[in-house]
Amino acid sequence: MEQSFYAKLETVNSTSYDTNTLRVTAENKEGYTLRVDENSKLDVGSIYEFKCQPIIFKEKEQLEVLEFTHIDDSEIAFERRQELMSTFYEYSPVDSVESKTIIEKYVKQIENPVIKEVVDTIYKKHERDFYLYPAATKFHHAYIGGLSYHTSTMMKLIDGFMDVYPFLNKDLLIAGILLHDVLKVEELSNYAGPEYTKEGKLLGHITMGVKEIELVAYELGHLKKEEVLLLQHMILSHHYYGNYGSPKKTNIPEALILHFIDNIDSKMTVLKETLEQIEPGEFTPSIPVLDRERYYKSKL
Repeated sequence: MEQSFYAKLETVNSTSYDTNTLRVTAENKEGYTLRVDENSKLDVGSIYEFKCQPIIFKEKEQLEVLEFTHIDDSEIAFERRQELMSTFYEYSPVDSVESKTIIEKYVKQIENPVIKEVVDTIYKKHERDFYLYPAATKFHHAYIGGLSYHTSTMMKLIDGFMDVYPFLNKDLLIAGILLHDVLKVEELSNYAGPEYTKEGKLLGHITMGVKEIELVAYELGHLKKEEVLLLQHMILSHHYYGNYGSPKKTNIPEALILHFIDNIDSKMTVLKETLEQIEPGEFTPSIPVLDRERYYKSKL
């Protein structure tokens, strides 16, 4: 009797001249042994949908793989994809469905037609990967869904700054927050255990992001417009310091606020996660992103 299920591929072992044995962990956390043709190419650590039939091989029950589809090639709903991601990988503490709701609420508030068209085009191009990728390989938000979680938290900080400093342009803040890290989906090799791509090593997400805005603006007929220049400056300067990847410091107020918000969320998220690992009355280990300082968890 055929059965279909999603499972994460743990190991591949060659067992004879024409077959491979796979060890997988299914969605229910059960481990299974699958048999697949030796010419099949599968990646350890990836999630697949397997269609199988039970067989007896050398007096042992196994499942023979009839078909398999990588999750990236499966047509499944966003919510279902994120459910599977949270089952098999270290995942954002906030569900990506929630992050998506927050991000799209703010993006819909953009009124400037040039900014809106550029942002919508880039967002739609990278939407699926944007909700899968981590924000980094280490230090902060380094887990599935980390990029969108980081972005959604930054979005929520906009309102407080706008209330206190109403001279800021809200459209630029929303756009800058969405676009500042979006090219990490190409800077990193994949969303599960990523490394830096060749482009990521030689260019980095800041340069890649500025280039993306340039190309999209050209396609949309907005290339020489001031809005495009301001967006590029925000991406170029959001790390502020040259040794952190920004060749320019901030020269518009929205770029400065983007830098502050990015810095606040990246550091506070790491601090929160570190404090959760110790008891009240203790000090944390030294924290690299906080100048290797040790923070006290008070008893209050």
